[in-house]
Amino acid sequence: MKEKIYIEGKVVEAYIADTFFKRLTGYMFRKKPHHEAILLKPCNSIHTFFMFFNIDVYLLDENMNVIKKIKNLTPWKILPPMKGVKYVLEVPAT
Repeated sequence: MKEKIYIEGKVVEAYIADTFFKRLTGYMFRKKPHHEAILLKPCNSIHTFFMFFNIDVYLLDENMNVIKKIKNLTPWKILPPMKGVKYVLEVPAT
C-alpha cells in the first residue's frame, strides 16, 4: 500500500511498511531503490544493514511533524530509538 506524505513542503508517495517483516527489510538487498520513499510505522529506530545506497531519514512524531532529519545516511549504520518518534520516513539520498 502507498500513501502520499507531505514533508518539508513536498509530496512523496511512500510505500507503507506496517508489518515487522516490511519494516525489517525496507531497502535491504536492493541495488537501487524500488520505492520513492518508505514510511515505517510504527517505528522509532532503524538500521541500514545490507543496503547498497545512502538514504535521507526523517524521524516523525505522531502528527507527522519532522523531529529530526538525517541526510545521506550510509549503509551499515544504526540509529537508536529516539524519544517522541512514532514514524520513520526513508528516502533515497539526493
